Amino acid sequence: MSQEPSKQIFSSLIQGTVRGRSEQGHTNSGGRAFVKFRIVHRTGYFSSGKWVATQPMEFEVTCWDEQQMLLARSLRPGTEVLVTVKKMTPYLDQGEEPIINITPANITPLPGSNAPTPSAPRRQRSGDLVVSPHGEKIAADAWPDTVTDPQVVHHR
Repeated sequence: MSQEPSKQIFSSLIQGTVRGRSEQGHTNSGGRAFVKFRIVHRTGYFSSGKWVATQPMEFEVTCWDEQQMLLARSLRPGTEVLVTVKKMTPYLDQGEEPIINITPANITPLPGSNAPTPSAPRRQRSGDLVVSPHGEKIAADAWPDTVTDPQVVHHR
């Protein structure tokens, strides 16, 4: 008698706000790399025409996939994300507080939040001044030359 592969009955999606920076690590057994970050999911309900916020739920998201790890490293605090759950594991953290760890099937930064976007660095405007660690005021456009030329560093 052969067994049929299990079929997925439903998918869980959790929308939340990234809290703090991501952490990188390796497992103790085998040294497998992972990146984890926390999200806060806020809910509420309407009562007599007013929104009543409920206690926020915090989740830890642990990424094992290379693509997900790249995305997780680039997420900034405050970014809204939608996480498709592959696996949920409840446990107690070091402070004995209950937390649910999510292994994601997919992570999607939501538009409108401060999701990471590639951008060119802001160029200095002509006339901007930079103050050196020694208190010297140096023209911003001359700064790279000034700090790399030992003859010019303190002789302006």
